[in-house]
Amino acid sequence: MDVTLREAAAEHREELQRLLGDYLFEFDGRTEPPERVPFLIEVDGEVVGLCLIRVHGDGWDIAEFTVVPERRRSGLGRAAVEALAERARAAGAAHLVAKVHPDNTRALSFWLAAGFLEIAASGPVVTRREL
Repeated sequence: MDVTLREAAAEHREELQRLLGDYLFEFDGRTEPPERVPFLIEVDGEVVGLCLIRVHGDGWDIAEFTVVPERRRSGLGRAAVEALAERARAAGAAHLVAKVHPDNTRALSFWLAAGFLEIAASGPVVTRREL
């Protein structure tokens, strides 16, 4: 399985809006996309998810991250996180941060399995992975 993380360009706007709209609706019923640096998650040339990040000081915050439901639990998400960590490290980032809603135990399990550590649990659970 060849998983890559490709920075999204202007011509990917419609695909990003579709993926993000689906993700936001699934998560909390909203569909308005936020301002973030977008990446597409691809497997063998097929777009299967997205990752939106914010660069903050010496780290990257993962604002949104999703793999389409039919491709989840196959290792794609973890491979995409590894690609993101490699890209962030190469750009000089010292860590990645992912916040998780306290009721989203599946997402928290995912981030912890991907090497993140829980650093705060007041409100959203904040996880961090040193690079």
